[in-house]
Amino acid sequence: MIELINLSKTYASKNGDVEALKDINITVEDGDIFGIIGLSGAGKSTLVRCINLLERPTAGSVVIDGENLVGMPKKRLLEIRRKIGMIFQGFNLLEQRTAAENIRFPLELAGVKKADAAVRVSELLELVGLSDKAKAYPCELSGGQKQRIAIARALATQPKYLLCDEATSALDPNTTASILELLKEINQKLGVTVVIITHEMKVIESVCTKVAVLDHSRVAEIGNVTEVFADPQSSIAKELIIPDLIRTVQSASGGKKLRLIFRGELSDRPIISALALDLGVSVNILFADTKSIAGKTHGHMVIALNEDEVDKVTEYLSEKHILFKEEI
Repeated sequence: MIELINLSKTYASKNGDVEALKDINITVEDGDIFGIIGLSGAGKSTLVRCINLLERPTAGSVVIDGENLVGMPKKRLLEIRRKIGMIFQGFNLLEQRTAAENIRFPLELAGVKKADAAVRVSELLELVGLSDKAKAYPCELSGGQKQRIAIARALATQPKYLLCDEATSALDPNTTASILELLKEINQKLGVTVVIITHEMKVIESVCTKVAVLDHSRVAEIGNVTEVFADPQSSIAKELIIPDLIRTVQSASGGKKLRLIFRGELSDRPIISALALDLGVSVNILFADTKSIAGKTHGHMVIALNEDEVDKVTEYLSEKHILFKEEI
């Protein structure tokens, strides 16, 4: 388990101190695929680099499996870091080494015997689907292939945790989808806990089980992905998750507006047609959107009603256990 407790990070600059992180409290349970999302400058990359102390926090604790990395002796910190793999947006492969040699590099640093390292490299090349690229150099690989080799290298020492810092930002949508499927496979088959830093909502909704939304260096919202995406509470989460809905509502005029929230089990019910037939009301649909999260369909719908019909509609929705918000 990863525990970030009252974590803060301040940088000194010519124009004064810059607070990159302010009092962060996040717990990543074993087995999670945990997403951290926010706009540029929110502190995402600083946060993930504090987890393995590539960046040393100014205050607070980073606790990995019960041990606080802050203030830990260097020798023990190096041992703990072997449990934490990391991949980056820019792949960071060694250009003068082949794919197999890149994967073997951390094993060399760890003093693993050549024969054992060769077996491990072969296993990892097969895991990421690139057994035929063992002798290829980075310049001969596509972006997706480079990231697969980077993932294999990060897994070389059999880490318990894998940190992904904008790992799909440089990839096209199809390649991104394949890399996310690989990360999901690694999580499920190897039991590796994955932390994903991203600014892309589709990355979070595709593979993550939990999410923390950062805003101006603080955690604005945190919870299960299905819950946060179904009903975001903070203004930044709404901006990131339902921006089109917000714009539609702000530009629409006339009538009372309700936002209906569909969570998996309700998304296939003909709510609007039933509402119109049962109550005989006129319903104007201003916005509707659905997406699949964790294998279930979730979505939002904004409807406009006549003012004199609002009470009976809201009563009807409550009786049908349909979640709605009267204010957007």
